[in-house]
Amino acid sequence: MPRFFDAVKELFPRSRAFQLFVENKKYKLVKAFSVLPEDIRTNAEMVFMDLFPDTTRVPEKWEKTFAVYFTANELAKRREIIDSLWKINSGGQTAVFLQDILRAIEPEIKVVENIPVANPRLVRVVKLAVCGNSKMYCKSRNAICGTTLGNKAFTPTVLRNDISEFYSLPLDPSYWSMCFFVCKDVARDANGNIIHIEPLTISLVWRNYVEYLILKIKPVHGTAIVFVNWEEPNV
Repeated sequence: MPRFFDAVKELFPRSRAFQLFVENKKYKLVKAFSVLPEDIRTNAEMVFMDLFPDTTRVPEKWEKTFAVYFTANELAKRREIIDSLWKINSGGQTAVFLQDILRAIEPEIKVVENIPVANPRLVRVVKLAVCGNSKMYCKSRNAICGTTLGNKAFTPTVLRNDISEFYSLPLDPSYWSMCFFVCKDVARDANGNIIHIEPLTISLVWRNYVEYLILKIKPVHGTAIVFVNWEEPNV
């Protein structure tokens, strides 16, 4: 209650007549005005929390501010995405920052830089040799005893310069260093080279937001190769 009393006192003119230090009738009257019912106090605190994207009760107003519109009625996830959009204003462009933002949509998502530089065309499907029960992978891509990782039918999405397009990449190796992968995980050989990218499955309703966040955060010269299976939502 004292905080409301102090707030009410500030509404009066600054003069000797309105100095509320002595417990007289005027003091008691102002103090009575400062007593708020508990429901009003609670509602006022909730209104204050609406000022923050991760606690707001009216995410649609935040969505309007950012010009985004959700098709899924998941309040918690909507709050997280709005909070991510808010954080972008003071964030960076690193892979770790982008990964943290995207995990508001899908906790398993990873953002992996193409280091050491690999040919993005050759990391979808790979055949690896499995030696006995040790399950150790050797370096041979053409091993007869190999185990195949990946699906030749799957094609990742390329996000470059605000354009979502089919899987077409230049043959120039210097271009590959500007690529990074958005996926579930990567497999590397004994030398640490990326040899396979594991796709992630995410509901199609979040595709626009994933791609928007990637394009918003990534450096202009960077290319995102998105290994995501966009799954149709259950009706």
